[in-house]
Amino acid sequence: METDIKTKITELTAIPTIPLIVTKLINIMKKENATIEELVDVIKHDQAISLKIVSIANSPFFGYPGRINSLDQAVLMLGFDLVKSIALSISIFTMFPIPYVKLKKMWAHAFFIASLSSTFYKKITGKDSGVCFLAGLLHDIGRAILLTISNSIYPMNDVEKIFQLKSDALLLEERALFNCTHNEAAKWFLEKLFFPEEIVVPVYYHHDYYKHSEINLPYKVIILSLYLAEGLIGEIIENTMNDEKWSEDHQSLLATGNLSDEFINELKKDFISSVLKINSFFEI
Repeated sequence: METDIKTKITELTAIPTIPLIVTKLINIMKKENATIEELVDVIKHDQAISLKIVSIANSPFFGYPGRINSLDQAVLMLGFDLVKSIALSISIFTMFPIPYVKLKKMWAHAFFIASLSSTFYKKITGKDSGVCFLAGLLHDIGRAILLTISNSIYPMNDVEKIFQLKSDALLLEERALFNCTHNEAAKWFLEKLFFPEEIVVPVYYHHDYYKHSEINLPYKVIILSLYLAEGLIGEIIENTMNDEKWSEDHQSLLATGNLSDEFINELKKDFISSVLKINSFFEI
């Protein structure tokens, strides 16, 4: 059964299903000396993504005082890593035939987690991380994948019930219905697209920080940041699409990242205004 599901998931990456822009953006992501000019040259050939990036650059979330009128301006304002991550995640999410309302909510949630996990990462390490932001944007791509393959296999009522669950309860029910979790679905999908390990590993372990620590895999801080962000977002936003909830495990890990309760409380307050801006932008 797992082999059948894995085959269906990896088939989603087959040409011509996968947009050409995804392949080009992945190549840029893996290229150490990629330039802004190369990135713009790829994105400008997809008008929908170009317009979305310009729109994001003009959104209240970033608070830019002027008006961004072109893709070149947007890239200069947002930065290479952020634009690359946004373009890649938009390209991948729009591959799946998911109702637009649900797709908007999924992408907004992804943006919340990308922003929040990046904040954790910077607080812990003192550095920005484009990798952490992209991993945040793609952390739940497995849910979009399972929704897509479920259309022709499982009753939609069963699938919708599962998507209301969180944490271990969600993973157990996913395995019972699909014989895999959305973490595994994401891993198979991203590996088939030849995503680098620095993205695949954190996405795969974003619910399993302790399992990661036991087997001593790399990218520990990114995984910790994603795990904390997914748990905390439910404390900040009601009725979000998060699939984790804040627990004693999350609380105990704050010391690991030298994160105080005071920092968490301030982060919650600061993020609430960002939430309103992001929800307004995504019209949800």
